[in-house]
Amino acid sequence: MKRPSRSASLLALLAAPTFAGGTPENALLIVDPSNAESLYVANYYKEARDLPDANVIYMAPNPGSYSAFALSTLPAFTDTLESRGLSDHIDYVVIPPGGSFYLAASGLVSDMCFPVNRFSTTAPYTMAFSAALIQAGGIASNFSNGYYRNDDLALAFDSNQNWFIGQWNESPSAKRHYIAAMLGYTGPLGNTLAEVLAMIDRSVAVDDTQPLGTVYYMQTTDAARSSPRHGLYPSAVASLTALGHPAQHLFADLPFGQHDGLGIMTGLAAPDINNANLTLLPGSFADHLTSYAATFDEGSQTKMSRWISKGASGTSGAVEEPCNYSGKFPRARLHVFYAQGLSLGEAWLRSMQFAPFQTLFTGDPLTRPFAHIPAVSLSGVPVTPASNAIVLTPSATTTHPSAQIASFELLVDGRTHAQAMSGGTFALDTTALADGWHELRALAYDDTGVKSAGRTVDWIDVQNHGQACTLGVAPASGNLSQRFDFSISTSGGALASLRLLHNGRVVASSATSPAVLSVHGCMLGAGRSRLVAEATFTDQSVARSAPIEVDVANASGPVSGTAPTAYSYTKSMRSDRVAVVELPATFD
Repeated sequence: MKRPSRSASLLALLAAPTFAGGTPENALLIVDPSNAESLYVANYYKEARDLPDANVIYMAPNPGSYSAFALSTLPAFTDTLESRGLSDHIDYVVIPPGGSFYLAASGLVSDMCFPVNRFSTTAPYTMAFSAALIQAGGIASNFSNGYYRNDDLALAFDSNQNWFIGQWNESPSAKRHYIAAMLGYTGPLGNTLAEVLAMIDRSVAVDDTQPLGTVYYMQTTDAARSSPRHGLYPSAVASLTALGHPAQHLFADLPFGQHDGLGIMTGLAAPDINNANLTLLPGSFADHLTSYAATFDEGSQTKMSRWISKGASGTSGAVEEPCNYSGKFPRARLHVFYAQGLSLGEAWLRSMQFAPFQTLFTGDPLTRPFAHIPAVSLSGVPVTPASNAIVLTPSATTTHPSAQIASFELLVDGRTHAQAMSGGTFALDTTALADGWHELRALAYDDTGVKSAGRTVDWIDVQNHGQACTLGVAPASGNLSQRFDFSISTSGGALASLRLLHNGRVVASSATSPAVLSVHGCMLGAGRSRLVAEATFTDQSVARSAPIEVDVANASGPVSGTAPTAYSYTKSMRSDRVAVVELPATFD
C-alpha cells in the first residue's frame, strides 16, 4: 500500500486512503506460547475481534528488562512484521495477560523528582521507533508524544506517519509510535481471568452503538492528584456538550448515585471503586490519577484494575512512583476525542502529552462505541474454485450524518493487496496465490478525520495448478490434555513437506502424505482456534487447506507423563533479519 506524503496538507490527509479506525486488521497480538493464560486470552480476543491469522506473534512479550527487549524482542517484532507483510498497517500492539506489568529500565530516562527504574510492559512497543534514543540514555521523562493534541481535533492514528503536535509532519521533532495495550493484568491486585474476558465481550458488543451516558470529571480535595488536570475540565465539558454528549464537572471524589457513566476522571489515592454506588457502562474509560494505580506489587492505593471490574473497557496508571507532571497522565480531552469516533486506544494516546514510559493502559484499545462503522460488502467472490484473474467490487454505506465512503482496501491472508477509491474495483490475479483457500478482507473508510473503517471477510478457493491439500480433525473439541489428531492429505505433485499452522506458527509437520499429526490442547491454548494445513511440493509450489476450528475447554484431564515428541520442519528466513522459530511438540 502506497502511503501519502507526510508533508501533505491537512485536506489531503483527510482524503487519503489509509488503515485507521481501530479495525482488527490494524492490531497485532503478541502471545507467550509458554503461558496458558496468555494463550487462552489471545485465542478469545482473536475470535472476538476476528483478527487475521497473520496478526499473531508467539514469543514472550516482556523479557524482563529493556536491554533484553532491545537486544532480541524488538528486532524479532519488527522483522516479523516485515517478513509477513504487515508493517504497512499494524498500528496496535495488544498483549494478553499472563506476565508482568513492567520491565526493568534503570538509567535510561531522567526525571527531576524520582528516578525512572521501570517501564510499563507496553511502553517499549509504544516507543519502538525511538529505541535507539532510549538505549543511548539521558532521555527526559517529558519526552513528547507526537500524536498528542492540545485541542479537540480528532485524527486517525497511523504508525507509518511521523507525528508532531498531533499532525503528520516532516519536522525533526516528529515521531512515530504504536498504540500498545495490555488486555489485562491478572497477577496480585489485578483482575481475574473472568473479568478480563467479560471486558472483551462488552467492549466488542458496544462498538457503533452510540451509547447514551455521561462523562464525569471529578474535582477532589486531593490537590496533588486532582489539580494537575482539573483546570481542563470546564473546556472538556463544553466540548462534549457541543458534540451532544452529556458531561459534568463535579466537586466530589466519585459520581455517587450516577448509573450512566461513560467516563470518570478523578484524582484520589484510594477511591472505594468496588463499593461505590455508581455504574460504568460498556465502552467507558475511567482512571484516578495517582502514584501506584498500576504498581501492582505495592499494596497501598487503589489499583486501576478496580475500574475494569466495575465495568470499564479501559483504564491506565503508573507502574512506579512518577513525578507529578500532568503530561504523564491522560488529559481531559481523551473523552472528547473518543466521542468523535476514535478508538479508545487512539483517544488515550492522543490525550497523553508525554511518552508513556511509566504508564500502563489496560483494556481493549479497539473499542469504538461512537464510531459510525461502515457496512461493507464485496461482490464477485467466486462460489466455485477460482482461476486466473478476477474482479472484486467493494461497496459500503455509513450511518454518519455527513460522511461519505472515501476509499477501500483489499487484504489477502492479512497482507495489503490493493486499494480503490469509492466506486472502484479490485483486480486479483489468483495465479499469484497458492492453490487452495485464502482469506479476503475488504475494508471501507469514510472521509472524516477519524477515518472510521468497516470491513467484511470472505474466503476464496483458488485452483490454477491442480494441487490440493485437505485437512480434518478428530475430535473437534476437548480440554487442554486432549490429543487432537489432524488428518492431512495432498495431491497434484511430489511432496516436500506438510505443516500444520495455528495462526501462522508451525505446531506439527510431516514429510509424507497422507499423515496424521497430533497436537494436544495445551499447545493451542484454551478457547477456539483456527488451523490450516500447508503442503510444499518439490517444485516449491504450495497448496493450502480450508481452515478448520477446534474448541479447547479451559480445563485439564489426566496427564500421561510422557515426554514431548518434537516435530521437525524447515523454515525459510532471510539472513539479514531476526525470526521467531517455533518449537512444536505433541505434548508439553
